[in-house]
Amino acid sequence: MQEGVDLTARTQPAPASKRIDFASLPLADAIVSVQGSGKRKLAVFSDPDCPYCQRLAQALSKVKDVTIYTFLMPLDELHPEARKRSAAVWCAKDRSKAWLDLIERGVAPKDVKANESCDTPMDRNLALASRLGVTGTPALFSEDGRRLAGAASTVQLERFLEPTGKTSLTEAQP
Repeated sequence: MQEGVDLTARTQPAPASKRIDFASLPLADAIVSVQGSGKRKLAVFSDPDCPYCQRLAQALSKVKDVTIYTFLMPLDELHPEARKRSAAVWCAKDRSKAWLDLIERGVAPKDVKANESCDTPMDRNLALASRLGVTGTPALFSEDGRRLAGAASTVQLERFLEPTGKTSLTEAQP
């Protein structure tokens, strides 16, 4: 504390040995949102009822030129309604809009596909999260496989999306 250094893993990039292969992610199981050109890529594990995920969504809305792949990861033990709300988003006609309406504004989807069987990827996403060592939400992965856990500011997200991956609190003060 005297040196003002954050020792938590929350904002530190994962060592190279802990990086994931972004190309191997099952992106068909994610909600895709494109902002600007979408040239940068980010995978996010998120729970619709997680307050940190909601704060992250506000920061992400200000990030430019990024494609965000959101893997719905309802944490049933903490948020009993999250699975139902996630399913409603997944089964909506426009998943990206439904997700953003819910996570940013608290507005539940109203255009859920009626009378259709809607297979959700939640169980697969939870299994994927377990394989990747994700135990909580939000959890983010850059295109080069680095991990960032927890809500981050827009400045921290922009730095995380840089190839150098500067994400410590001391480097990314807003």
